[in-house]
Amino acid sequence: MATTFKAVVYAHHKKEDGTYNVKIRITHNRQKRHVATNVFVTAKDLTRGLKIKNAAINDQLKKEVEQYQQIAATIPPVRAQVMTVDEVCAYIRSYEKQHGVFRLDFIRFGEDVVEETKAAGRVGTALYYRSALVALKRFLKRDHLDISEITVKLLEEFHAFIVNEPARPNRVKGERAPSSYLGAVRILHNKAKERYNDEDAGIIRIPLSPFKRFKVPKQPLTRKRSITVEQLQAIMRVPDGRTVDSRVTTARDVFLLSFGLIGMNSVDLYNAVEYDGERITYKRTKTRSRRADEAKISIKVEPCVRPLVEKYLDPTGERVFNFHRRYNSYHTMNANINRGLKVIGAMDSVKVDDLEFYAARHTWATLARNKAAVDKATIHEALNHVDEQMRVTDIYIDRDYSQQDAANKRVLELVGFTVPQ
Repeated sequence: MATTFKAVVYAHHKKEDGTYNVKIRITHNRQKRHVATNVFVTAKDLTRGLKIKNAAINDQLKKEVEQYQQIAATIPPVRAQVMTVDEVCAYIRSYEKQHGVFRLDFIRFGEDVVEETKAAGRVGTALYYRSALVALKRFLKRDHLDISEITVKLLEEFHAFIVNEPARPNRVKGERAPSSYLGAVRILHNKAKERYNDEDAGIIRIPLSPFKRFKVPKQPLTRKRSITVEQLQAIMRVPDGRTVDSRVTTARDVFLLSFGLIGMNSVDLYNAVEYDGERITYKRTKTRSRRADEAKISIKVEPCVRPLVEKYLDPTGERVFNFHRRYNSYHTMNANINRGLKVIGAMDSVKVDDLEFYAARHTWATLARNKAAVDKATIHEALNHVDEQMRVTDIYIDRDYSQQDAANKRVLELVGFTVPQ
């Protein structure tokens, strides 16, 4: 019986990012096996019956099937009659290893991952990958890089380039750049190996593991971002700007809103959709993909914070706050808030160098621990962090927000939280 090859897509092979890896189904002597390809498709490339309708992808797969057919044709017919399908697969792997060379443009692959990550709603992570790829292209002075070129020597040269590159606007800042860029390249390299190597089938298209010998620099300690009680209280007293929608007014209010809601991030303020008049419930964007509970958290709106919440409520009810109507993305929102906070930080009454929105979250955590005597476990839970050691335990414990609520109330009372008049 002849050996046949067919490109197939199966529903149960759908990945978390919504893509499907196309497999080559090998049929020999009525036995079937599947081999992963380098091709990934999305729902728009498929019919309802999961048949590939994208002409360009079909052309690419046709060439791959033809290559398999050509390899199978080198098996002597007498031998082929007694071979199992596993032996045919082993023959193909051996032939590919001896005669074929796997090619993958790492930068193109990384850019595909950026788009997949954005589509999954992880915009910050996508930007993290993209900034590393842009830096890599600056270093290479070209926009393509075969994955076989990623060696320890290249990584060392890239590291030296990053360290010595002059600082410029809209780039990762100084000391964090080597760790950030090289860390992202390592993640993308591992993703490529995960996607294109098939260890169960013995297909190792990307054999090099340069990051086993090259160590990514550790991230430097985060600079102090928290502010004092006195500085926070000074922000509460900052007067309104010249207009109702003044950048200073909005920056002041949203900073205090975040603090009053236990350091709620700008992306979550922007996207939150659930508020019952007492509690705001949301899934923290930064960690939802790493948690079984999708990083769900519920924040009680204390009476002293309620006026700020009501001031920015979305009148349509589409989302909790109206920020999505004022800014076209949470990045724009965050940038505008930080510009306003720079003005506030420079005020004589506040005096905070380079005041940033994220300082609200840092300040809540610092004051909770150092001034309000809240235990670290409660702070950890209130900030909705990922705890690797507690992942399994958390599966069995129903979430109770009472300790978190009590901690926030204590912190707000400590600082005398009031809404600006």
